[in-house]
Amino acid sequence: MLTVPEIIIKGEMKVRAKSFIKVVAGASIVAMLAAGCATNPDGSYEFKRSAIGSLGGAALGAGIGALAGGKTHRGRNAAIGGLSGAVVGGGIGYYMDRQAAALKKNLPEAEVVRDGDKVYVALPSGILFDLGKDALKSGAKESLSKAAATLKASETNIVVQGHTDSTGSDAINQPLSERRAKQVRDFLTANGVPAFRLTAVGYGSSRPAVANDTDANRALNRRVQLEISPNEKAIAQNSGNN
Repeated sequence: MLTVPEIIIKGEMKVRAKSFIKVVAGASIVAMLAAGCATNPDGSYEFKRSAIGSLGGAALGAGIGALAGGKTHRGRNAAIGGLSGAVVGGGIGYYMDRQAAALKKNLPEAEVVRDGDKVYVALPSGILFDLGKDALKSGAKESLSKAAATLKASETNIVVQGHTDSTGSDAINQPLSERRAKQVRDFLTANGVPAFRLTAVGYGSSRPAVANDTDANRALNRRVQLEISPNEKAIAQNSGNN
């Protein structure tokens, strides 16, 4: 039978052991996050989801996923809506990390975010189209040709989404968003991205990334957003590393 001093000492040892475990676990997480930290072309930093996903554990993954992504990502140039905040690591996560990095490098004016096993790219409509128009600007073609160079070499499916702000009626916004999405899709096809991997859809003003309450926010909502997901071949080739 333990004496009172022995009980106190044993209790203190347990507390110290638990604290030590927490410190080690915390240090491991920091180390893994640091290893998965990438420098963007603009000098900012972001955590690569493959590193975060490799931490393991549903609760841990969900917690870091909530920090790394939410329903909306807002950058300096564009905003992305419809994000889940999901975390996918391992082989397919690394594959999509590389797609995101290549697109970010080639499209510094766009917002690029990996969310789960998908990559989202938001191109502000201001660099693609004149206000209320659906003809691609000459400068937009240069940016899209760089995106095409990355996309045609990848094993992915791409949904080209057209979005508008809430100014004007649905009768104007819906067809405008559809025409803009088709213009981008057709340009990517003409520059080597296989047509069967591309889908164009317009959402009008129904899916704002941010509130349409200021001129700046309305500009962010006028965008073409690419939703890029791995196809069956990419999943099969990278599933063994998950």
